[in-house]
Amino acid sequence: MKNKNCNYQYCCPTKLYIGQNNIDEIGKIITQDYGFHKVFLVYGSDRIKKDGTYQRVINSLDEHQISHDEYCGIEANPDIKDVRKIVERLREYNPDLILAIGGGSVIDACKSAAHGYYYKGDPLDFNKHKVQPLNSLKVGVILTIAASGSEMSDSCVISDRDKNFKGGFNDESNYPLFSLLDPTLTYSVPKKQLAFGLIDMFSHSFERYFSPSEEHEASDYLALATMRGIIDISDSVIKKENDYPSRKAMMILGSLSHNGITSIGKNKCFIVHQAEHYLSGIYPELAHGQGIALLLPAFIRMNSKILREKIHTFNQIVFSQNDASEAPLVKYISTLPIAQTFSELDFKIKAEDITHVEKMLCIR
Repeated sequence: MKNKNCNYQYCCPTKLYIGQNNIDEIGKIITQDYGFHKVFLVYGSDRIKKDGTYQRVINSLDEHQISHDEYCGIEANPDIKDVRKIVERLREYNPDLILAIGGGSVIDACKSAAHGYYYKGDPLDFNKHKVQPLNSLKVGVILTIAASGSEMSDSCVISDRDKNFKGGFNDESNYPLFSLLDPTLTYSVPKKQLAFGLIDMFSHSFERYFSPSEEHEASDYLALATMRGIIDISDSVIKKENDYPSRKAMMILGSLSHNGITSIGKNKCFIVHQAEHYLSGIYPELAHGQGIALLLPAFIRMNSKILREKIHTFNQIVFSQNDASEAPLVKYISTLPIAQTFSELDFKIKAEDITHVEKMLCIR
């Protein structure tokens, strides 16, 4: 496959704050770096209250005299119902900034609500590609789960569970204003969620690498290096509790994998993600990382002839294996504490749906 010659623009305006325990500086960052004094917090589960993250944020906001309101309860595969409720609350509160505390689901819900704040229609219109955002509230992020890369990406994925819809859209307005990466916040994340995160961030560069390329495609070298880095840290992330170096690398690699740098200079084609979104749109209990893990090897298998040379290079660089099949990737996924086949899931996915998504993986 060849990448069509095209003029290319690249923009990634999100500022990263990376450091140990820098969460305690969030109030200072908001007031001194951006001049904001009214914040609306959005988060998911009570994990951030149990591990102390929530109170540390509140203490820092109060210390810097930042008024705040909040919305709690964002679930995996964020639903448009929550976004609509957040928009109503935002219009009542009129904050300077939405502060997402969590992972990709929370961040994407905040992005959608930030656009919806100024939009008279349904925020889901953006994900259905009916309109593009013209104005948005600023979004800041405190990342607690490294996975989606949404903390530094132009992507926003939202579901409508009532209608089995799940879709994303890309726009520069989706980039957060800033993202705070404190690796210690990942210490309380369960191992299975860490594994889902590793697979998700891996897939972002995987799909960019396997998008059409020219000879000597610069971004392919970056994508391969990023994937190799994720493989190298995976064992430490899963097996070593509170290992700061590997958690720091995980957060940075997750951000780099989805901020566009590993596809700079070419167009990306996210076939696996489209297939997974279709599947988890029907089965919202399917974690995104889990669905991706089940589909990545199938993508290689379904496209082994047309992508043979690229697959061989991929296996050589990422896994140090002289192989042109999905075997090295399958072996890596088998080391992670997640389901290895559809039959191992805690719920049943219809055979016809599996067949359909596997057909979606074929390059046309």
